[in-house]
Amino acid sequence: MVGAFLVLAGMLGPMPALGGKVALVTGASRGVGRGVALGLGEAGATVYVTGRTLSGRRPDMPFLAGSLEETAADVTALGGSGVAVQCDHRDDAQTRAVIERIAGDHEQLDLLVNNVWGGYEGLHLWDERGQTWNAPFWEQPLSLWDEMFGAGVRAHYVTTSLAAPLLIAARGLVVNISFFAGMRHRGTENIPYFLAKNADDRMAQAFANHFRPHGVSAVSLYPGLVRTEGVLLAPEGTFDFTNSESPQFLGRAAAHLAADPDVLSRSGQTLVAAELAQEYGFTDIDGRQPPSARASFEGE
Repeated sequence: MVGAFLVLAGMLGPMPALGGKVALVTGASRGVGRGVALGLGEAGATVYVTGRTLSGRRPDMPFLAGSLEETAADVTALGGSGVAVQCDHRDDAQTRAVIERIAGDHEQLDLLVNNVWGGYEGLHLWDERGQTWNAPFWEQPLSLWDEMFGAGVRAHYVTTSLAAPLLIAARGLVVNISFFAGMRHRGTENIPYFLAKNADDRMAQAFANHFRPHGVSAVSLYPGLVRTEGVLLAPEGTFDFTNSESPQFLGRAAAHLAADPDVLSRSGQTLVAAELAQEYGFTDIDGRQPPSARASFEGE
């Protein structure tokens, strides 16, 4: 499989050993979620991947490649075991069914990666949501708030709540995929996005406080500029890819965290994938260690 060959490139240092570990990555049809799943697959984990696109392409965005079946197949090709489960995480019953399936199959969950998100669709379709992304909030569609918080923040809360017994049984790890927007203090950019990422970070801290007596860890994890399918479709000159990251780079960060016997000492923290690469000694798939973008956002 060509995709599997490409993503095996650029390893540096020992890969973490996650054989026998069970992970759930939400929103893994494509983009960051797919990359996280592949990074865990490299380490040998069993990875359940969820999302709305089981096969083929999304009808509303046929120009974006990626499906759960493709992600699961590549996870398996990389040495893990990929399991595709179609799920719209805005529907609590569907989320519950995913957790019940994992419980029936394994009775534990070692790693939950809350990645599923909503509200970005307008940037790809360039509809009213995309065209007003940087406009004052009163000029943006009110639906953007619901998309960010419903398919993102609320979905992360519900999934973690339902998965808590399995995580406790495994003394596992919860990773909320967030971004540097969460540390901004001005709030002059897209307000629903700023507040949603901030909420995800605070939620990880609260998860950590509740989980700590049970030996479960919870963190937020920041990527830099990620070369997702959608980002790569942006008009030429929109992004400077000089220090960008592959989606799989974030997966390698999550894999190292999941394999770290001292991960509980990090619980409640906001971590940066590029900084973890320096600490753990792993690289992106091109063999590089991209620099942290923290300095570009702190103090804003």
